[in-house]
Amino acid sequence: MIKNISFVIISFVSLIFISGCANQGYPEGGPKDESPPRMVASDPPMNATNFKGDEIEIEFNELIVLRDAMQKVVVSPPLNKPPIIRGLGNKVTVILDEELQPATTYTIDFADAIQDNNEGNPLTGFTFSFSTGETQDSLQVSGHLFEADTHTPVAGALVMAHSNLADTAFTKTVPARVAKTNEKGEFTIMNLAEGKYRIFALEDMNRNYRFDQPGERIAWYPDLVEPTFEWRDRVDSLFKDSVTLDTVLYTKELVYLPDSIQLFLFQEDFEDQYLDTRERKERHRLDFIFNRPLEDSLRVKPIPSVTEKDDWFIYERSLRHDSVMIWITDSSLIARDSLTIEAVYPVRDSLNNLVDRVDTLKMFYRDRDTQENRKRRDGDEKEKPARVPLSVRLPGGNLDIGTSVLLSFPVPLSGIVIDSMELTQKADTVFQPVNFNIFQDSIRIRNFKIVHPWMPGGEYRLVIDSAAFQGIYGRVNNPLKSEFKIKTEESYGTLYIDVPNAGDNALLQVLNSKEEVIRKAWLPENGKLAFRYLKPGEYFLRILEDLNANGKWDTGDFSEGRQPERVHYYPEKIQLRANWDQGVTWDLNEFTIYDFVNRNRIKEKKTQSSGRR
Repeated sequence: MIKNISFVIISFVSLIFISGCANQGYPEGGPKDESPPRMVASDPPMNATNFKGDEIEIEFNELIVLRDAMQKVVVSPPLNKPPIIRGLGNKVTVILDEELQPATTYTIDFADAIQDNNEGNPLTGFTFSFSTGETQDSLQVSGHLFEADTHTPVAGALVMAHSNLADTAFTKTVPARVAKTNEKGEFTIMNLAEGKYRIFALEDMNRNYRFDQPGERIAWYPDLVEPTFEWRDRVDSLFKDSVTLDTVLYTKELVYLPDSIQLFLFQEDFEDQYLDTRERKERHRLDFIFNRPLEDSLRVKPIPSVTEKDDWFIYERSLRHDSVMIWITDSSLIARDSLTIEAVYPVRDSLNNLVDRVDTLKMFYRDRDTQENRKRRDGDEKEKPARVPLSVRLPGGNLDIGTSVLLSFPVPLSGIVIDSMELTQKADTVFQPVNFNIFQDSIRIRNFKIVHPWMPGGEYRLVIDSAAFQGIYGRVNNPLKSEFKIKTEESYGTLYIDVPNAGDNALLQVLNSKEEVIRKAWLPENGKLAFRYLKPGEYFLRILEDLNANGKWDTGDFSEGRQPERVHYYPEKIQLRANWDQGVTWDLNEFTIYDFVNRNRIKEKKTQSSGRR
């Protein structure tokens, strides 16, 4: 009997064991773990003083993993040798590979490098502090880092506090304290001693905590910062009973100041002028592409020189003047497969003065039709091909009000017969001739603008006879005809803007949904502007404090102590509808930078991160 009972018990336990084994790894029920790891112990203790060791061990309440610790973890003040950081089980070990400074408070900022092992929940903003002296410095300052021209929060940049107040400290010395910005551009420099500091931000390309690379992006706070603290009342609870009325309970909250430092990151205009690319894709054209816009015209001449005059070419530049086309008109030069060209262009010397740089360049043309040309020379070709006409890009379709009606050509023109062109406008059902003029674009010289008081909703026909246009290489056009229509006023919206306190040199810019500037105008003294004929869609408004009145945003220069030009964004996107007037009153004192950033930039980052997941 006892044996049978024992057999039954053993069988029952075996079944339970087997059932448990069969379901391993597939637990059912229970909420998903969304809590980050929590520190439960450390050696030395948090905020320890008189620390003499070289190893720190931090224990958590669950298994953890380290993610990108070398990139994310920051030790302040900076160490000469990066610490060795290991994660094993539920512990993080930090090994310090150098002798620490005496009587100094150290902070290890882990950012979000520590995550739980199962769900990957990050322990965001975790810091560990200790001191090698009798006391621990406890003051702190905080703020935000934004891109200067777009107000996008900057993540992963170093923000540094220098107790050395000399201007050269940023370029020559290691800071007293350092922190790193999070995804929202927020930073907190902790464990500061009493005193005055200069605050800098740096995207440190060579990881030496100094601004010593011209391509590094930087920011600095214009005023000295003196950290302090105060106690503020905080609403703790609100209750009501049978005896008392509504009662507000307050508790005291310790606040470290300043807590709203704004830094604006920019890159200096550091690049020297140089010729990036030169090409000769066509026999008759030389292309020169520069790394940045030229400050004066490019001067070219062939070697040996065919003439002292510049009548052997036609000069064409891009809108930004960062590329130049040289259209060769001298037939003897066109015939050469190889040309030696002397190119002279302006550059800035060490004293920022314009001087000439001279490059001697070999320009080769490799004929793609070599075999065909050989056949022609050998007399194999029975007849010459027909002469290719001059192509013309004509206006067509529905054109926006205010858009230039253009004719575009593949080469510069040597002649126009305006009497060979006819512009007509549709009246009822019949096209009637109308007057017009035609003008060459002063920069894009292959474009010609047809000038006429275009009527919204009007329908037009352009007829061009053969040989109305002749290119500089002799080709003429075939007969051409094009019909186009100007959109109606009802297709657009009008934006009325009132900025009562913009100040001097305020340039108002209208940006489309891609944040491209599509309209701009100086705000008058009364602060009122109207932008007509805007397409339906979403728009941003931005005001540029254009100090030098050059019509564009200018970056800063640390050596000159010049901050980048300040911009202001209207916090809301503006939705403009067709045949609709939209009014915006914008008081610059009513909104802060955070109104725009929180509604537009932070939201964008969330959308981008959710898309990556």
